[in-house]
Amino acid sequence: MESTTGIDLRLVVPAATAWLAAGVLVGAPGGVPASAAVGLWLGAGLFVVAAVFDRRARWRPLWATVGVSLAVSALVASVVLVSGPARLPADVRAAASRHANASALITVWSVPVETASPGGFGTGGTGARVRFRGTVTELTEGKRSSRVSVPVLVFAESSGRGTASLQIGSVVRLDGSLRATDPGDSAAALFFGRSRAESVAAPPWWLAWANALRTRFVEAARELPGDGGDLLPGLAIGDTSQVSADLDLSMKASSLSHLTAVSGVKIG
Repeated sequence: MESTTGIDLRLVVPAATAWLAAGVLVGAPGGVPASAAVGLWLGAGLFVVAAVFDRRARWRPLWATVGVSLAVSALVASVVLVSGPARLPADVRAAASRHANASALITVWSVPVETASPGGFGTGGTGARVRFRGTVTELTEGKRSSRVSVPVLVFAESSGRGTASLQIGSVVRLDGSLRATDPGDSAAALFFGRSRAESVAAPPWWLAWANALRTRFVEAARELPGDGGDLLPGLAIGDTSQVSADLDLSMKASSLSHLTAVSGVKIG
């Protein structure tokens, strides 16, 4: 079927089916069972065979559409099935279930933002905390270390303005504990740091130049009058570090806090 503009609309149903399958399967509790992927592949094969051998021409497009829709759904299910264990490996899952103390190498992937945490996550500390998104690349529990690649949302002690080690692309070591998130969350786990992050490696050159540019932009925006200078970095580059608690409350009261959440880490 084609529209009057010449656009082929036959792929609309398979594309919509793929998105629907991804939304359901990614958030499925306990992961995708292998039987679901196998069933979808078998169903796709049956409908494709029906489209090939059915002599009734008017039914062939329907069988083909259903077959392709099931095939793309089966492909999505297979990808989720294979990538699921890699997203949260057994060692990490076990550590998260026990809330065990561990040491992690973490690559930073978002600007650290101050967050409230009464009492802190450490040993009774009450200092300010920051949160940022990153990837755990190595997890050490006791004498056992594992090389992994787990997306996490990190909460760590803030060292005030000395957060240069938390630039995007930098690698830090942090002691703390893990907690698994719900299926479908962009982060596979939460990492609650019990100390300040220790710098291990600076960002690579292809990211370092961007960090320097971001820093200069924030410094220039700070010179602007009123709340505009505090909000502009959040609107432009997702850096909400200059947003005060009062301004945060005002943004929430006016239902505008989503405007400065472009970095993927919302305020509050």
